[in-house]
Parts: sequence; structure tokens; C-alpha cells
Amino acid sequence: MQESATREKVLKKLRASLIAKTAEPTPGADYHQPIFHPADEVPEYSFANAFRQAGGQFHFCSDEIEFAEVLMELTQKRQWRRMVCAESAPLEFLRQCEFNVYSDLSQLPVCDVAISSCEYLIARTGSVVVSAASQSGRSLPFFSTAHVIVAFTNQLVVDLKDVLENLKSRKEDFNPSSLSFITGPGRTADIGNETVIGAQGPLETYVFLIDKDGW
Repeated sequence: MQESATREKVLKKLRASLIAKTAEPTPGADYHQPIFHPADEVPEYSFANAFRQAGGQFHFCSDEIEFAEVLMELTQKRQWRRMVCAESAPLEFLRQCEFNVYSDLSQLPVCDVAISSCEYLIARTGSVVVSAASQSGRSLPFFSTAHVIVAFTNQLVVDLKDVLENLKSRKEDFNPSSLSFITGPGRTADIGNETVIGAQGPLETYVFLIDKDGW
């Protein structure tokens, strides 16, 4: 009985709040004006700076060959022995370059690094947009120790609104179950309000931006 009375009180307050008219807190405000100042930097620079500030590592490559060379140097430096990549185009390229790479995501727990593509790069925030519709699925970006993301310059946009506009134009052939935004390595401050890197996602996140429009 007590529970019913409490519920009715809450509903009564909700009804009253919906009926009552409140004054506009900011009369005359223009909600259509851009929040940010216009970008005055080259998008590649803006993304690189923002991504690095978030703890990520960024490499700009003129073509796939330079990407393979830098990745080989990084592999030797970090002592990566096993890679996993579930996407056909980068997988084929990596195997042609004789990298030790698996295509089966079940090998993810025993691999040193995961490699995937992305949907977009957001220059202003240094964020990477990944989709569950990709061959990498949901798990790869979040359950790898190190994550290498390969992107192309035609995937670079200035703001989140550009991503949303592009997604609207793709709505007929693009319907993923989820979109995720990656900004640097995985981190959390849920325990003791102390930031812990790698607790929710990879310890290291790399973006290779190739100056082309795709494989």
C-alpha cells in the first residue's frame, strides 16, 4: 500500500511539471550557431594533435608501402610476434608483406596486436569512429592489448556533425548494430577516481593515416 501511495505522489509531480509552463531560461538564444570556432588548421594536423593529446600514437604515410615499413619498424621495436586482422583488404596486404597475421578473431587473446580499419576520423576531437558492421565486429577494438587502426584521407572529417551527415547519406546500405568512438587508449577512473590505462580497451592505440582513398 505504501509503495502504491509513493508511486502516485511521483506521478502527480510529473503531471504537474508537464502542465506547468516555465520561463525560457535563455530568451533569444540562437541554437543553430556553431559551438566551435571554425577550424583554421589542416584536418590531418588537428587530428594528429588531438589524438596524441588523448594518449594515442599517430603516423602519417604517403602510401601503403610506407605504412608497411613503419609498421615493420614498430613491430620490431614493440616485439610484436603475432597479429590478428579479420578484414580482407588489409589482411591480404599484410600477408603479401609477410607479416605473421591471423584472420581468426578467436586468436585475439594470444595475439600481441590487432589491426582494423575504421569508418571516420574526427579531426577536432581526435576520435576514431568504428562500426560493428565491419568484418572486425564488436570485440576487436576493445579486447586487444594493442590496436592499430588503418585509415585513409577521404575518411577524415572535421566534426561529429560531418559524420552524422555522411551516415545519413549511407543509410540505405549501412545499418550497423552499433557505432563506437575511440579517442586514445582505453581508460577508466571508476576505481578510486584514479585513471587506469588499458582497463577498458587497449593499452596502446595507433592510427596510421594513408594519403590515399582506400586499398
